[in-house]
Amino acid sequence: MSTDTMAEEGFLRRWARLKSAPETVDQAVTVEAPVAVVQPPSEEEARPLPTLDDVARLTPESDYSAFVAKGVDKAVQRMALKKLFADPNFAVMDGLDIYISDYNKAAPLTEAMLASLKHAPGVLGRLLDDEQPGKADAGHEDHLDPAAASEPDAPSQGTT
Repeated sequence: MSTDTMAEEGFLRRWARLKSAPETVDQAVTVEAPVAVVQPPSEEEARPLPTLDDVARLTPESDYSAFVAKGVDKAVQRMALKKLFADPNFAVMDGLDIYISDYNKAAPLTEAMLASLKHAPGVLGRLLDDEQPGKADAGHEDHLDPAAASEPDAPSQGTT
């Protein structure tokens, strides 16, 4: 079929024509079934799978590869890995784990630190009073007029 005929026919018509036409024998592709290759059992496959008794004989220097091989019971794998990671060499913190500490427990403040914080209420009081627009003007008037500061109705500085 030429490209001109294919362009005139259009994609959908060509697809429908080819779909409805029976498939010829020479176009059919035969697929051969794969042949299983039998290999002699290797040394690893010849060994029996490890059991819980084998886990009991493990030491930190033992070879653990047999316990994580394919086909080993999951309970045996777990017990072997538990025994492997019980070794103190695996419990060493690397110092990069910043989330290991309990930050809910506050360290007690020493007397020297508490003494250095005694000025904080006055500083915070002045800062908070300056941020409030009505009290900022009243605070400046108190400094200008000494009589206003001695009146009992005047708010005292530093009390919260």
